[in-house]
Amino acid sequence: MEAAQNPIVQLQARFKDLENGFRAWLAKQSLPVEAAVVTATSAAQGAAIGAFMGTLTNDATSAFPTTPSQANRNPQAMTSFKQAQALAGGPLVQARNFDVMTVVNAAISCVMKRIRGKEDVQSSMVAAFGSGAMFSLVSGMGGQNQAANVISSGLFFSLIQGGIFQVSN
Repeated sequence: MEAAQNPIVQLQARFKDLENGFRAWLAKQSLPVEAAVVTATSAAQGAAIGAFMGTLTNDATSAFPTTPSQANRNPQAMTSFKQAQALAGGPLVQARNFDVMTVVNAAISCVMKRIRGKEDVQSSMVAAFGSGAMFSLVSGMGGQNQAANVISSGLFFSLIQGGIFQVSN
């Protein structure tokens, strides 16, 4: 008689089979279909992660209830205030921010992998640059010189992702 297998191990095996089947199906699709499916699944994942993170940081938003009156007169103070709000927003703000980051990263990664035929550090860094740039636009962290902030955020995300990619390989 065969010993009963751990139900968690069975669930993991079924999930892995489902994931492998989905990946095999996705690999057979055209680039626009693959990009659309990857983007949609990443959107759901990013929104869920962001909403969860927002519930953890929900108390931090109470520290920034309204715009301080002095900040309206000082552009640097207003920029700092917006940056603090972007990083400490509630569940909807965090869901939006994580959603943008994961969607842009996944879409660019998907297209780069399909076009170049490989997943390497350059593709990973290009995708991270795009997600960092879009994060800075959506989160309102631009300040007075939004173009410079978009580029610096993209470069920061790109360097971090490149380092993580190199360490993981």
